[in-house]
Amino acid sequence: MNIEIAKPANIHRILSRIGPAWIVMMADVDVASVITGLQSGAAFGYRMIFIMIILIPPLFIVQNAAGYLGIFSGMGMGEAVRTRYGKKLAMLVAVPMASTDVLSYIAEYSGMAIGLSLIGIPPIISIPIIFAIHNGIIMAGRYHRIERVLLLISLVLVISIVSSAVMMRPSLIDIVRIGLNPLQPYTNRQYETLLIANIGAVIMPFMIFYQAGASVQKHMIKEDIRISRNETAVGSIVSEILMVMTVIAGTFIGGYATDPALLDRALKPFGSLAPYIMAAGFFTAGFLALIVISLASTWGIAEALGWKFHRHGRYLIRKGDLSEPEMESARKNMISDRRKFLILYMTESIPAAVIAILASSYLLSLVIDLMIVFVIVLAPVGLLLGLLVSDARVMKGNPMKKWYMAIYWITLAIIESAGVYSLIMSM
Repeated sequence: MNIEIAKPANIHRILSRIGPAWIVMMADVDVASVITGLQSGAAFGYRMIFIMIILIPPLFIVQNAAGYLGIFSGMGMGEAVRTRYGKKLAMLVAVPMASTDVLSYIAEYSGMAIGLSLIGIPPIISIPIIFAIHNGIIMAGRYHRIERVLLLISLVLVISIVSSAVMMRPSLIDIVRIGLNPLQPYTNRQYETLLIANIGAVIMPFMIFYQAGASVQKHMIKEDIRISRNETAVGSIVSEILMVMTVIAGTFIGGYATDPALLDRALKPFGSLAPYIMAAGFFTAGFLALIVISLASTWGIAEALGWKFHRHGRYLIRKGDLSEPEMESARKNMISDRRKFLILYMTESIPAAVIAILASSYLLSLVIDLMIVFVIVLAPVGLLLGLLVSDARVMKGNPMKKWYMAIYWITLAIIESAGVYSLIMSM
């Protein structure tokens, strides 16, 4: 994971290119992940910190491959699978991801509702407003405009999570002595379950779809690969440090994470600002993830179906290779596909918003199981990603190096072995 220092002359280009990797890494610290981190801290204190740290390389290895796919192939994950293996397989990969994403939507809406409840806004009011803003941002314009909003939200997320941990004044000596100790209670069944849940929380299928798709939307090219790699490395480190912060916070309040009233009571000793800081953390984590997951899910299905809803259609029209009737037909098809894309995006999260209003507290208790499910769902997506980035035809003569792919396959095998083990033990 080599992070290279840019020359001053390249800073403008870097600033114009960053976004896809950073945003997806911050969206990785979603409400479900935060709840998992809080519960890990509540149950085992600082003992999950070591796991968070060693998950940085796997996170980088998988997500760097996703960025590589989008930049060199010029295709998102769904489109690349459809182009190489056909529409049926592309749908077989995209639909299960979208199905599990619905559970994520519920967790995000519920988490945001819990956060806003801390400052006196009930779910019946907060969730409809969140739904309207969530869809309004996507309706507002193209990807680069959406990205600016997401970058701002990600900064608020970082500040709120760090502030939440710092205000609790954790013991640095215990963090080093206990948290960074590789000798942890691995044979403890509850620890094993939370460990595997944290693996599921750190690498989710939607992340692969988003980073590949966003790199295409961003018009990133071969010369941008170093920027993408460095951004992915920095994002991997920061996201796991934030997860460490949630574990630290969990040692104080994790047991109350899914009950707004008890959470509010637990925060009282930390001052009058504590509920607002925690509310900001829950809200920004949920809102950022909600948009990113929605985009990733909708991109995956739209690309698998061959909808021309972004730059490809505009490019064909600008290029001028088509006759006037063909250009008009292409323009109408693109508008139609864009309309279908927006309808799919909007309708996907409606059931989740309704369910979150009716039963948010109950559903958040299923977050740990959801994280373990993500480990299993990652298997086909991770397998196809590996096959695609090592295919010279898909990558237009720029497949990933063999040594990198060896590390990639070993990493994926370890992750999936943990998921299979968890399933066997739960039977």
